Amino acid sequence: DMHKEGAAFRSLMNNFAIAISLGLQYGVPLEEYVEAFTFTRFEPAGIVQGNEAIKNATSILDYIFRELAVSYLGRHDLAHVDPREIVGETGLGSSDADTDDELGFDQPAQKLVSHGLVRGIVGRIGGGARLATSNSVAEMQTTAATAFATDGATALKPDTEVMYQRATVTKTEVRASVRTTTDLRAEAKLRGYEGESCHECQNFTLVRNGTCLKCDTCGSTSGCS
Repeated sequence: DMHKEGAAFRSLMNNFAIAISLGLQYGVPLEEYVEAFTFTRFEPAGIVQGNEAIKNATSILDYIFRELAVSYLGRHDLAHVDPREIVGETGLGSSDADTDDELGFDQPAQKLVSHGLVRGIVGRIGGGARLATSNSVAEMQTTAATAFATDGATALKPDTEVMYQRATVTKTEVRASVRTTTDLRAEAKLRGYEGESCHECQNFTLVRNGTCLKCDTCGSTSGCS
């Protein structure tokens, strides 16, 4: 639990995450980060729960970059469980030689969630059948597109290519906007905020200011000055 490590540790981890993000945006290869930060050792460390591929980590950074390596670089040598064991003895529900494109893993919805999270959901619900995940993603996209088409039925004409492109963009926005209050609160806490919403602007950007809470977005307080 990051929140038990103290404000200084949270702040360091948050700023480290920002630095890594900027580095990736400016072209630093993910492989370089993986080589630099895997096997780093500091507390907290130990057994990992809830991840089917990674069972032990020597530090938080070791866990993060192992997960990135396994999910985005295919570095299964850094995982503790063989990927074929994760999907189960019945296989993938299709030919094991099928590519990710054929299994539908190039869908835009994959960009919205962690690959490690997807692995966990598949293992618990689908008994390891990754093909079920691709079907679920396709159903999500179809549902979102149908909902948008119903709301804007007068605007979307079959013979209007521009409107079709707009529907595609909005479909992605619909998927991205389906976030619960619990998700927003958890994300805010990971970023170092208190996890409560501001009563003025409704953003989850409240920080501790003495005995009060202050909003980083609009500057309002929880009643104290």
